[in-house]
Amino acid sequence: MVDVFFKRINYQQLLKEPQVILDLLEKANFKENIKKDDFLGIKVHFGERGNKSFVNPNFLLPLVRYLKNYKTKPFLFDTNTLYYGDRMNAIDHISLAKGHGFDRLGIPIIIGDGLRGNDYVEVEINKKHFNKCYLSLIWKDIDFILCLSHFKGHMLTGFGGAIKNLGMGIASRRGKLAQHCEIYPYIDKSKCKGCGICFNNCPSQCIEKDDDKFRIVSKLCIGCGQCMSLCPFRAIIINWSDSYTLIQERVVEYAFASLKGKRSIHINFCVFITKECDCMNKEEKGYCQDLGLLLSYDPVALDKASLDLLIDREKRDIFKEIHPETPYSEQFTYAEEIGLGTTDYRLIEV
Repeated sequence: MVDVFFKRINYQQLLKEPQVILDLLEKANFKENIKKDDFLGIKVHFGERGNKSFVNPNFLLPLVRYLKNYKTKPFLFDTNTLYYGDRMNAIDHISLAKGHGFDRLGIPIIIGDGLRGNDYVEVEINKKHFNKCYLSLIWKDIDFILCLSHFKGHMLTGFGGAIKNLGMGIASRRGKLAQHCEIYPYIDKSKCKGCGICFNNCPSQCIEKDDDKFRIVSKLCIGCGQCMSLCPFRAIIINWSDSYTLIQERVVEYAFASLKGKRSIHINFCVFITKECDCMNKEEKGYCQDLGLLLSYDPVALDKASLDLLIDREKRDIFKEIHPETPYSEQFTYAEEIGLGTTDYRLIEV
């Protein structure tokens, strides 16, 4: 059994009292696990243009001061995306991060897989889907990973938390492609109304006109699922019975690779909980009331506790309602099987 530490707080309270993150770290004896001169990578998601649901950098000001006081060398990092946009190359990605206020933290912002997302290191894991994983090159020099995740829904994995942030977020572009391949949607012509919403919003430009309707060119598709979430007629479909287990297990294996040989701790920000990922280039609304902050050294226990608390508070499973085709429990089953973590946890309220 592992410990998961929990602080009840809402978004506005956290803006006023961001130092509560330090209370969680103290309870977890965090300072006993870091060392002077550690290259301490803070894994965050800088958000997409038009999106405001990412972890607010104002939450992190006391945290950064704390890390500096203990003489670590903290920096923020993320990796480039598969899809077209401001996070597809490091120059625009860093500019976006600064535009969203992360530069005010006064520590370096690093895009870990290079200018174009092509810099990677091979990490051997010898699991069911991958013998080797292709992680961002910076990973090899990180001493300690502090994984900060916005807890929310996700089209392909049901929800996004620590496992998703580690698995997809530390992978290089080659690693992201390896996780997404074979997950291709198609357009049901009987439902398509030819409105063009999917065509105008496709991040990989894989949708083309087919008479008065549209079709997806599968060889160009990156499997992001954005078209499915935008289609007002539910005309875009994935054969989930063949694919949902596959992509979740692949993400879990990449999360396993990301923590191989690393010291780490993980925090889920269960505030401003949205239906979809922060990669969506649109402003989303909070879908339910805020829960607070959860912290653990075990990412599996952390995600499980976050879900359990939300289900208990809402008296329903909101992520299953939002994404009924995506049974996220596959993540936990496989994560325990390969030794990423455990779902057996003790919740400690701070």
